[in-house]
Amino acid sequence: MVLEGCEKMTRGKRVNIHGIIGVTVLIVAQGLMFYRVEPFFSWFYCLAWWSYILIVDSLIYRLKGNSLILSRPREFLLMIPWSFTLWLFFEVVNLAMRNWYYINVPSSGLIRFVGYAAAYGTVLPGIFETTELLETVGLFQNVSTPRIRVTPGWYVAFFIVGGLFLVLPLVLPRYTFPLIWGSLIFLLEPVNHRFGGRSLLAQWEQGSLRKFYILLVSGLICGGLWEFWNFWARTKWVYTVPFFDELKLFEMPLLGFLGFPPFAVECYVIYNFISLFRHERGWEEDVYRLNLETRTSRRLRLITTLCLLLFYVLSTRAVDRYTIDSTLPILDDFSSLSADEKEQLEGLGVYTLDDLFYRARTPEAYKEIHDRLNFPQDRLDELIRKARVIGLKGLGINHFLLLEKAGIDSVEKLAKEEPEGLHRKLLGIETPSPSAKHPTRAQMKIWIMEARRQIR
Repeated sequence: MVLEGCEKMTRGKRVNIHGIIGVTVLIVAQGLMFYRVEPFFSWFYCLAWWSYILIVDSLIYRLKGNSLILSRPREFLLMIPWSFTLWLFFEVVNLAMRNWYYINVPSSGLIRFVGYAAAYGTVLPGIFETTELLETVGLFQNVSTPRIRVTPGWYVAFFIVGGLFLVLPLVLPRYTFPLIWGSLIFLLEPVNHRFGGRSLLAQWEQGSLRKFYILLVSGLICGGLWEFWNFWARTKWVYTVPFFDELKLFEMPLLGFLGFPPFAVECYVIYNFISLFRHERGWEEDVYRLNLETRTSRRLRLITTLCLLLFYVLSTRAVDRYTIDSTLPILDDFSSLSADEKEQLEGLGVYTLDDLFYRARTPEAYKEIHDRLNFPQDRLDELIRKARVIGLKGLGINHFLLLEKAGIDSVEKLAKEEPEGLHRKLLGIETPSPSAKHPTRAQMKIWIMEARRQIR
């Protein structure tokens, strides 16, 4: 009922001001993020992406008078939970691949779940809004392709390739992890074609690969924005992909950007597959009102909703346990800090340990903090030195306490270590709490590389 009401409202006069809202929020969030003002610093990635979606949708509406949010709100709202579901699937796959982990996340489970939903819910809207904008401005409009004839043999070949692309990253992740970003294209595209859904193969049969090309460009654009906005946020992901981690743009190894174009194609194919169960209704302008007289049964919708909710609970709990590496290093979590010291720091507006290092990064700022705190200078220097390590690539308090047991309590000491040797050393030391994890070799390499970069 709510979705139908939204759609009816947009059939009347449409006020296109959401682009202005998006620009305003993006500018404000960008500025306050640089000053480490919360919640803009931690939530910058989500704020930037939702602003981008509003801006692009507004541009599309201005160009052609029809857009996803203003003209197809039902599809837009339905797209968000499916986007959440889609990315959670890849989070589950990442439990085997271990290609990325999250740092500086909120300690509250409820707030983390809201963060997951807000971040993952932007994936499909971001890609599809970008795709529609590129179509609207006429990209690849005059490009033609020789026609093909799709036979059942194509289906068999696609299924074999898709199966290998899906299984190999799970059993041999170190060497085959890139294949996952094309697996569902090969597994689901034949199904879309066979049952008459929106299909890239069907478009190729008609002599057009325009949508395919646009999706590739859209994926590259969105990939660049994903990495750019993630780089500046406090709560973020860090990559541990093997072999290609020396040369990076933002947090992503440079060659990793090649995965974004096929991922956009994969998203399109997956959503077309979902549309098969909705009688071919989809997000695009020419199909969103298709077969409106035929509705999906209530039983199927109920079963789907319950299955998705169960999947959300199980998968986010798995992410919490295995992919979250550090929480925000708030003062309460640092046991060696006395109640009086904590009170004095909070009086200065310092609520996390990495804020302390940031606030004291210049001689003038250091002197101001020293003058306002009733700390001995050696104690202040000790806290700043430890805060610097704790904030290093989201290393976090638990990992710092483990390093401290190994005699490493400064960035300078960490920079002198070698990843393999330090990893072996830490494995022989008990973690500071039963829930804490030993860091991986890949994390050792990331921390040591960052420590060496900082002391150059």
